Amino acid sequence: MRRLMVLRHAKSSWADESIRDHDRPLNPRGRDAAAQMARFMMQRDLLPELILSSDSTRTRETIAIWSKAANWEGDVEFRARLYHASSGTLLDAARSAPDTVEDVMLVAHNPGIEDLVSRVGSRPIEIPTAALAVFDLDCGSWSQADPESMSLALLQRPRELAD
Repeated sequence: MRRLMVLRHAKSSWADESIRDHDRPLNPRGRDAAAQMARFMMQRDLLPELILSSDSTRTRETIAIWSKAANWEGDVEFRARLYHASSGTLLDAARSAPDTVEDVMLVAHNPGIEDLVSRVGSRPIEIPTAALAVFDLDCGSWSQADPESMSLALLQRPRELAD
């Protein structure tokens, strides 16, 4: 069975309001949450084979911290199209994954992530920064992935993790 993990970038810094949105870095709380989520995922064997990510500074930094904390050295593809992508664009990214890969993680932004998770969950679902949603997919190929073939297997918010 294929598994799609969706991780919202960690909390970004607003300390310098002159920085463009695309270029905002993480704040200290965000850096801690990214590492904490990585440890949680590693302990539960929820590590992807491939990460597809927005190319923003905060998603890049989230992945760098996450990768180090999870001791993960897999492939990452940064895609400009995933910066503030709609749920449809996020799903298209998942559909583009090679069928040789079983576990994919998308790292991106709201409102697209929240919309995708809510569509699959058939109800409004809040996805705060650094939150993780894990979907099991009942399809033979990534190209067949759609909300009807996906079931929400796990929803984990950083504030629910023990330190």
